Amino acid sequence: MSKSSSGSPRNETGNPAVSPHYLDKMLEQDTVNLSLPHGRRVGQPGHDVALQYIWRRMGEIGLEYFLDYDYFLPYIAKHPTTGQKTKFTNLAGFIPGTNRTAMPVLIGAHYDSAIDAPCSDDNAVSVALLLRVAEIIKKKAPRRNVILAFFDAEEAPFFLTETMGSIRFYSDHCKGLDFACVIILDMIGHDFQMRIPLVDMLLPEMRKLLFVMGSESHSQLPPIIEQAASDTRRLRILPTLSRYTGATSDHHAFMNGGQPTLFLSKGSGCHSHLPEDGIDWINFSRVRKVLDFLLEIVELLDGAPMHRGRKTIDPYEFEIRMMRRAIGWPLPLLLRYMGFRKRSLLSRKDLDDLARKLSKLWRDGGN
Repeated sequence: MSKSSSGSPRNETGNPAVSPHYLDKMLEQDTVNLSLPHGRRVGQPGHDVALQYIWRRMGEIGLEYFLDYDYFLPYIAKHPTTGQKTKFTNLAGFIPGTNRTAMPVLIGAHYDSAIDAPCSDDNAVSVALLLRVAEIIKKKAPRRNVILAFFDAEEAPFFLTETMGSIRFYSDHCKGLDFACVIILDMIGHDFQMRIPLVDMLLPEMRKLLFVMGSESHSQLPPIIEQAASDTRRLRILPTLSRYTGATSDHHAFMNGGQPTLFLSKGSGCHSHLPEDGIDWINFSRVRKVLDFLLEIVELLDGAPMHRGRKTIDPYEFEIRMMRRAIGWPLPLLLRYMGFRKRSLLSRKDLDDLARKLSKLWRDGGN
């Protein structure tokens, strides 16, 4: 990672002092500007519009170049459907830490869309949140380098192929690089719904749920998540194993590479991958709580002595404790509704059984 002045929009003098109100409005404005009417799908005009917009905002914030020449990290790969050679582009910049020998933190999100529609939740708002995070962290002089990455080609038909942006970023640019943690965001803007009518009606507080997957990827992550959750009000944090959901976004490449990795998401919602995924579906009040939670995690990671090498764990006690805190007193009622024989959760087997029942209820719509 190094910097250069050639061909970049970066402001070398840094941003002038701006009010927190202005920056909060920029979170909304960036989301609006990226929620293009015809989307950001690879090969469509909106894709290049979004690419240029993110590039310009990275320069305005004053991020350093991840590579010598620019924020753009282009690559050529065969289109999985047509077989034709196609150009894709990731973007990456970083905020230099005071200790250049410390393992860096990477925060990432994909910017392409699944369909030719605004796709505000998937994933314009996550990109906007990353830009906001960069503006805040840049003023704090972190100890670790903080890398901001915006990935191309996450959506079908590119998902989990050699064309997928996060897979190419990891294979092309992360060899020999150990991260303190990789944090990926996807679909963080809508209010969570079980899509089980009775549950959604009886447990309105569940709208505040944010799933955090990957705490098992490093022994030091559960206490960091728990501390960050306790410091973030009006958001209910629910950690789960990554294997409960499988490969669903850009965290896949980094977890496969043995990196400590967290994935933050509200999960698929009722408007996901549909034209209705527009700006009106975003709860910006809740998004700001996700921002607070993410910033708290980054700050705790900055002070943590994250050891090298992956030390995986089974944090089932932590997950059960956090589930009780997130769902509260209705948890026994929820367990009974799902046909769970026990009134409490005590083991990994209990969590495995619960995950299977939830998956079935989700597929069946509560019937």
